[in-house]
Parts: sequence; C-alpha cells; structure tokens
Amino acid sequence: MRSAERAWIVLAVGVAAYEALARDGELLSHQVDRWLEDHPVATAAVVTITAAHLLNILPPKADPWVWMFAWRNLVP
Repeated sequence: MRSAERAWIVLAVGVAAYEALARDGELLSHQVDRWLEDHPVATAAVVTITAAHLLNILPPKADPWVWMFAWRNLVP
C-alpha cells in the first residue's frame, strides 16, 4: 500500500470518528454551513477549487493547491 493511500485511510477514519463523536450542531458539514452563511464566496471557492484539484480539472498553473506546495520542488 502506498503512503498516500494510508494517508487517505487515516483521514477517512479520523473524519468518521469525529463525526460519530461530535455534539449536535458540530458536524463538519455544519461548520461549512456556518462558513457559507458568513463567507459564502470564499467558502464556495475553497470547496470548488479543492474538488477541481482532486479531480484534476485545473491545469497546474491555475491550481492554487499546486502553487502552495511548489516550494517542495525548490528544496534539494
């Protein structure tokens, strides 16, 4: 199993555990709902850009997630 696969499993288990133990009104989706009320454009942009990144819809030059981690390629 590749390390990225392990990371996705850990992320999924962590989210499932959090959701199972969360108090009423504190699910992750509830927080996104609150962000949508307070910052609708920014929230929709981050969710959309993240989905587009994961689906490889954006070319690397237009992908902010690629830009944020481009420094990794500069470090020997």
